[in-house]
Amino acid sequence: MLVLCILSENEATRFNAIAKAIPDISPKVLTETLKNLERDRLIRRELFAEIPPRVEYSLTDLGRSLMPHIESLLGWAMENFGAVNG
Repeated sequence: MLVLCILSENEATRFNAIAKAIPDISPKVLTETLKNLERDRLIRRELFAEIPPRVEYSLTDLGRSLMPHIESLLGWAMENFGAVNG
């Protein structure tokens, strides 16, 4: 969910920017997460033919259609944090 939220805030985001936004994630886990989200067609990976190569990630239409539901869930979690956390 964190990766999707970061991508929803930006048109296109590079790997390092995502990693900086989630400081506790390892490069391996972030790479696997991005591959899984791409496989599920929630994000797209765009490779630019530059030196050095540049890769950007962004939400697909399917990924954007998921965001209102994630935002709703996050809102619920914030409202009920005290009751859930005890």
